[in-house]
Amino acid sequence: MNKLLGWLAIIALIGLTYMWQPEFFHHAYGIIERGDIAALAEYLRSFGPSAVMITIVLFVIMTFTIVFPFMILSGAAGIVFGLFWGTIISWIGEVIGALFMFVFARYFFRHAVEGWIAKSRYLKQVDDYSAANGFKALLLARLLPLAPSGIITAVAAISRISFKDFFLATIIGKLPPVVVKVLLGHDIVFAGENLGRLIFIILLVIVIYGVLWWQKRNKKTEL
Repeated sequence: MNKLLGWLAIIALIGLTYMWQPEFFHHAYGIIERGDIAALAEYLRSFGPSAVMITIVLFVIMTFTIVFPFMILSGAAGIVFGLFWGTIISWIGEVIGALFMFVFARYFFRHAVEGWIAKSRYLKQVDDYSAANGFKALLLARLLPLAPSGIITAVAAISRISFKDFFLATIIGKLPPVVVKVLLGHDIVFAGENLGRLIFIILLVIVIYGVLWWQKRNKKTEL
């Protein structure tokens, strides 16, 4: 009964939020879908002082949609608020979005998968590992620059990682990737002025994923 009331409350909140500013959601969605960082920056700037709160709200919404890369919104934030404050606002938005999603997914879905976990030896081992080493595993996952944050959060929520470990790993682990995404999104728009830095960031991301691929390949070879 409590979960049913929870679902109804969430549906009502989403409905009221949409009814409050339907044009905002349609317009923002269209820009993000096109991946137009410059247009999104101009749209955010049009809200004046409210742009900070609007940006954070969009980060929370994008966490739940999963399909859209945060780089679009992070880059726009970097353009509107400057690189430093754009990074701070993006970081706060991503952390708040992750916390909302974690609480939501754990409350509504953890109980549903407990039966599957209990029946599977492999899933039980993974679940036990997440309880004992959740902070380390999540921190490493968060540090990947272009990792799907929403999916990582959802997986963490149905594991046995503690809220404290999730919170700390998210706050610490999200900052470096946010810096990369803000710089990358910002410099894509202003490539003519920041070409050297843009190339460096792209090469850095390639190196990070290249090292991870090499380590994974070596582990398979050893096995």
